[in-house]
Amino acid sequence: MANILELCTSPDKGGLELYFADISNKLSKTFKTIRVLGPNSSLADFLNQDILEFIIEKKSHYLPLKAARKLAKIIDDNKIDLIHLHWNKDLALAVFAKKFSKRKPKVVLTRQMQFPGKKNGLYHRFIYKQVDHIIAITKTLEDDMRKNIPLSVQPELSTIYYGVKPLEKADKEVTQKIRTEYVNEDDDFLIGLFGRIDEYKGQHLLIKAIKLAHGKSYPFKAVIVGHAMEESYIEELKQLVKAYKMEKHIIFTGFVNNPRELMQACDTVVLTTVEETFGLVLIEAMSVGIPVIGSNRGGVPEIIEHKQSGLLFESGDVDSLLDNLETMYHNKKVRLRCIENGEIKAKETFNYEQHIKNVSTLLTKIIEKK
Repeated sequence: MANILELCTSPDKGGLELYFADISNKLSKTFKTIRVLGPNSSLADFLNQDILEFIIEKKSHYLPLKAARKLAKIIDDNKIDLIHLHWNKDLALAVFAKKFSKRKPKVVLTRQMQFPGKKNGLYHRFIYKQVDHIIAITKTLEDDMRKNIPLSVQPELSTIYYGVKPLEKADKEVTQKIRTEYVNEDDDFLIGLFGRIDEYKGQHLLIKAIKLAHGKSYPFKAVIVGHAMEESYIEELKQLVKAYKMEKHIIFTGFVNNPRELMQACDTVVLTTVEETFGLVLIEAMSVGIPVIGSNRGGVPEIIEHKQSGLLFESGDVDSLLDNLETMYHNKKVRLRCIENGEIKAKETFNYEQHIKNVSTLLTKIIEKK
């Protein structure tokens, strides 16, 4: 059995970190796995305690030499064959540890965030030359890396889509009870927007679209669900809602304990991010029969086929978003088609067990490659 080291020193508890916790738990069934975290990790409740863990503190993301020597010793002591990392800021740590170690393990990065431009400098050339493989979570992201990492130092690249754990469909009585907390009439159309509240996520676009919709007498209401990254932005959003006199129609829930049940109480789920790398919330909604709307940039068009498995609006365009909300509200034929095809695509393309199998198979091939 091969030995792998799962690495993520990020202190956050977002999608990237939760994915690291989940995949390392799952891969421990196939590989002898150890895990390396940062001193401020927030993942204790999500980690399989049977996996051996180490804590490493690094003072620098770019030249973490002391931390890399410590990691190299962990690698050699545990006879590690492959480092699988997840946080981009751990890339230098993994590379320098590989250089310092006697075993020279393979280095594999699962890239989940956008790739910001050319990497032509000497430092980045050195770093990427030491990387054996990068797994992208979308083909768009893979294409960006092919364009921006110099061919002479470009690692092997591939795409493995996220897998979504099957969600149980909520009881209709439960969703109806939740729904009555937000809508008063049977014909009210409830729109859900889930995710961290951040300007880049575009919550303001939905607020403006609903304001325009009420000018056309559409019975649209929205729940904006998530934690605010900056108080200044959510305060701007609340002031915008107040200025529009839409307090009864747009509700900020903050963090909720039942996001998946609330999602199923909605008539549609939207993702308004300017350029979302992936869009996991869309797949979660699709998997339980909720039709979705997302922007036409980033990885979202790989999830949504327009008017087949969902609707796509022009990124950043309020009028385009409103047009698609109107379509989802008015056009029952399109809505039912999106529901049916969305469930199929979530099950077939973003299958959770298949995702685990694909990652495990790829890591095995990389380890065995001479």
